[in-house]
Amino acid sequence: MAYVVAALVVTNVLTLLNLLLLFGVIRRLREQQNNPVPPGRPGPASLPVGTPIEAFTTTDTDGRTLARDALPDGAVVAFFSPGCAPCEVLRPKFVAHAESRPGGRDGVVAVVVGPPSETAEYVSLLAPVARVVVEEPGQGVVAAAFAVTGYPAVFQLDGEGRILLSDASVDRLAVPAA
Repeated sequence: MAYVVAALVVTNVLTLLNLLLLFGVIRRLREQQNNPVPPGRPGPASLPVGTPIEAFTTTDTDGRTLARDALPDGAVVAFFSPGCAPCEVLRPKFVAHAESRPGGRDGVVAVVVGPPSETAEYVSLLAPVARVVVEEPGQGVVAAAFAVTGYPAVFQLDGEGRILLSDASVDRLAVPAA
């Protein structure tokens, strides 16, 4: 009988310890949900600096043709995905940066990757400051040209279509002189 009591005591102690650990894990997961990862952390989002971007041609939401060869020196191309917490954090900073760039919308491209039903909010907020392209996940020519695998991704290009900067933020982007 003593062995049964000892086994029950050990089992109950282990169960309580397991329950405490489970509550700790749940608390940590809730903290992570409430604190999205800030943009600017390097991720698996892109090709390395100096890589030439493959030529692409697509149509923006205004119905205008957008091609890599037509992008000006210093052009900024950013990739967003609806439902991406870091994209939500980056979006207002991107809009502010785009507004501060000389030359208007032609030197700023925002690619929103997602189903059309989910991209409308991004398009309405980004269209006043950038040329916006909407692409389906895994089917976009612009995302394929930049080899984007994570969001957000921000690129700055030189006049020959090579990557000058690749980041997940706009903090390091150069603003060309007017």
